[in-house]
Amino acid sequence: MTFIKIIFLFILIMMMQHRGIIYRTGKTTVAQKEVVAANESVLPKSKNLLGSWRMYGVNQGDPIALGPDGKTLENTPMSKKELFISFFPDGSFTQIRDNNVYSVGKWSYDSTSQSIFLISERITQEVGVSFNIAENGLRVMNFEFNPKESMLLMEYGKPLSNYREDPFFAKNNQWRIKPEKAENGGQLRNRLSNYLLHNIYLLKAAKIREHNRVSWEFSEGILRIYNPGIGVVKPGQVPAAWINTFYSQEDAQKAFGMFEDFVARSKFKGSGKGTWVEQNYKILTDIRNGLATGQ
Repeated sequence: MTFIKIIFLFILIMMMQHRGIIYRTGKTTVAQKEVVAANESVLPKSKNLLGSWRMYGVNQGDPIALGPDGKTLENTPMSKKELFISFFPDGSFTQIRDNNVYSVGKWSYDSTSQSIFLISERITQEVGVSFNIAENGLRVMNFEFNPKESMLLMEYGKPLSNYREDPFFAKNNQWRIKPEKAENGGQLRNRLSNYLLHNIYLLKAAKIREHNRVSWEFSEGILRIYNPGIGVVKPGQVPAAWINTFYSQEDAQKAFGMFEDFVARSKFKGSGKGTWVEQNYKILTDIRNGLATGQ
């Protein structure tokens, strides 16, 4: 038995095309006014969910999850999905899957039922939540979809005091949103700028959280990081996940060339003071500022 049914319940359901509220009992109501009512009745009250989480396991029961066509989801591409999710104090959340599918939504916590309401793609889903502490000291969150099915998530990053500078906050991930049409030079420059801002905040968050390493696992792109120094990956090594955030491969190539030329002409070398994280933070900030002014 794979963990398809859990992914189906939590991920596929957000991609459904109809409206509704999904309760842990399985009951669905399509009235939009009830979605609004649910949002208003369970305002965010818990700080336990704040921060970033990565799925690392599931508990599964006997029932087999069925897809929209009534067939089982065994051995489908959904069996290999990863989940990375971040919750913020303003009631928003973002999530990224291993194929770089990115989505945003709203969350609210009901302390009476100890459940969280996840609102995305015009769907509201109720999920029971509980917390534990792992042997390594990290928090573990349990998402209970029903008494037999739950998902375990491990703490990936503690909440930042200035959550708007969290690298996974929605405004720092506009570069992930695929446009509906080809972009001009200015739009490509803005997309690059937001991508650089995301990476700047990755470095800043690592320093604040006192992490010894920085992971780009959920932030694949064209930056080559040195100790210290900033470069560009070779054209043949550009990740497909980064290319797919553009309208077309042609637009991705234009953006890559634009950034490659700018870095080649730039003279941002850092101050030589501080850790490699601190130096690269300064270098990348200078590069982004220069990109904005064209200098």
